[in-house]
Amino acid sequence: MIWLIISTLLAASVTWLAYVVKKEKTKHKELRNNYHQELEALKEIQKASMESAATQFDEKVMLMNDSYQREIEKLIIENEEIRKNYRNQGEIITHQILENFKADLLSKKIIPPDEMIIMPNIFIPEGNGKTRQIDHLLLLSTGIYIIETKDWTGHIVLGLSRMGSHKFSFLAELVDSEKEESIVFNRDELGALTVNTYENPICQIQQSAIILSNYLEGKDITTWITPLLFFNDNEKEVHDWSDNSLVKRVTNKEQLQQFFINELTSKNRIYGAFQLNTIKHIIENAHYI
Repeated sequence: MIWLIISTLLAASVTWLAYVVKKEKTKHKELRNNYHQELEALKEIQKASMESAATQFDEKVMLMNDSYQREIEKLIIENEEIRKNYRNQGEIITHQILENFKADLLSKKIIPPDEMIIMPNIFIPEGNGKTRQIDHLLLLSTGIYIIETKDWTGHIVLGLSRMGSHKFSFLAELVDSEKEESIVFNRDELGALTVNTYENPICQIQQSAIILSNYLEGKDITTWITPLLFFNDNEKEVHDWSDNSLVKRVTNKEQLQQFFINELTSKNRIYGAFQLNTIKHIIENAHYI
């Protein structure tokens, strides 16, 4: 009788233990399933978040690309209209160089579209009823740049003076005793030697920088103006005898472009886009004064 009771209790214990183990297994299985479900849900959330971030990034990139592309297309569309503002072929060539240079900087995202403004054939009041013409004005975050274009062909003697006539001493009595001048030696269609004298463009552009600076300061604009003299004709050789160190001289488009790259990469920002646009409007309004 006792063994029957013990056997019954053991059987009941085994059955209960099996039930408990089964229940625990079911519980663990449910926990594992819940864990995997939560893990999958978390993966889906992360995936959706990454896809959303990627989509936002792609949209931002597309908007930026559209902005740069519109600016480049704007340059192309405005090209013919701008050309009409120039007085000679040399100025047109220089402007085309500047346009292409800006398009290259935009495509490489070196500058934003609104931080390089090219202004052609500008007229600034001198304050005495006269106006000063400027071939090209370039507005950058690093400053304001005046570019005077000379498309002279031949051998150019820049900055000739009586004191520095050197091998051209026979011309000493012909040049002004108080200022530098420029002489261009060339040959005409028949091969005959031609000699042309010009007022020194270095002095011309330096004076233009002073006039522009005074005008902008009168409009409460702090100025940082850099004058450049650009000889853009391919068939020339420049002999620079001038003592002037304030005006930068460049003799080809590579030098011109490299100069501005150096400015943009080595100098501090002076103007933002809003200031550049303000300066642009002030200069545009100067035409009507």
